[in-house]
Amino acid sequence: MKDSALTKPSNTHDKLDPALYVLSLSKLFKDLGTGMLAFLLPLYIVGMDSDIFSGTPIVFRAGLIATVFGLSNAVSQPFLGRLSDSLDRRKPFVVLGIAGFTLISFIYANTSNFDYMILLRIVQGITVGATVPAIVAMVTHLSSKSTRGTAIGIYSTVRGFGFGTGSIVGGIIASYFGYVTAFYVCALLGLASFILISFFVSETHNGQLSSASTQEPARGFQFIILSIAMFMMMTGIMIIFAFLPEYESRLGTGEISLSIAVSAYVIVRVLFQTPMGILSDRLGRKKIIAMGLLLNIPIVIGLGYVENVTQLIILRAVQGISMASVETPVMALAVDLAGISVSSKVSSITASQAAGMALGPIMGGILAGYISFELPFYICAVMLLFALLLVIVGIKEPVDSEVSTAA
Repeated sequence: MKDSALTKPSNTHDKLDPALYVLSLSKLFKDLGTGMLAFLLPLYIVGMDSDIFSGTPIVFRAGLIATVFGLSNAVSQPFLGRLSDSLDRRKPFVVLGIAGFTLISFIYANTSNFDYMILLRIVQGITVGATVPAIVAMVTHLSSKSTRGTAIGIYSTVRGFGFGTGSIVGGIIASYFGYVTAFYVCALLGLASFILISFFVSETHNGQLSSASTQEPARGFQFIILSIAMFMMMTGIMIIFAFLPEYESRLGTGEISLSIAVSAYVIVRVLFQTPMGILSDRLGRKKIIAMGLLLNIPIVIGLGYVENVTQLIILRAVQGISMASVETPVMALAVDLAGISVSSKVSSITASQAAGMALGPIMGGILAGYISFELPFYICAVMLLFALLLVIVGIKEPVDSEVSTAA
């Protein structure tokens, strides 16, 4: 397949390049495996032997297994994003990252020590970190400014569908066939994405995305605000993974019910991702972002007081709406401000998102394990309020230079 088919972004402002759908569907299987692992690992490590973390509360261990992945993911993204831009190559980062994900998923099935699981999760975070800024750049190259929110919404919808479905699939497989089988399935899913992207997705390259300079102080400050907003949102979203063993005990439920609660957030987010992208294209990014942050504040407080699994499912579902309202317009606005070097600039946003994934579980695990169950949820609510105020004061809609110059 010739690269030229996918190297040129669409010249129209109202149509999306069909290559966007090819890219999104090719990565779907790996995202399904990612969702399975995020749900299964905090439950799988219960009762594991450990030389370093013996005697620590289970909520701390569950938070740690999620945190090390997010932290290594966050740290690696800016470096790998800059390398991707300097080489003007995207596909090799995606292919190698998915290959690493696949191999480590296979190794999980043959590991029974918690300390080794931590090490493997760190390495897997780096491999996944290689794919994130490269994928965002490829999506950007396949869209114009006037369709960017829609394009990111479509990609995020497909990705979110895989991640959300993964929790349910993982819960069913673990319940009926065991965790080892579930990890082998994750490896097969990663292999499927590796093959599809290797043979059916072509390279994309930098184009003239925007004449804006991100070196202007005002634009640089907006990048910081967007990064903070994504960080705060993901902290409030991911905190639940530290509490999966505790919810299982408190609510008297099992893997399948918990997997539905975890997936409810992602499935609803999937349904709202593209509509929120379209709304952000038409109404502006700032309003939608602020709405999502505000909505998530009472939700995270409520997560600390659920009395049954039905309440947990409902709150997580509404949380999906709030995340869709923030993630898609934040990414679209970041790309609007980024200029040509999308991978390196936008990696600050995706790295902040990964850092929130890292902080949420470990913060919840430490505070709930050593102080009180409800405290981490209140802290998340305060963080979200701070991010909301920053967005209201500091974010401005960019001038649509692409549209005006095209007239």
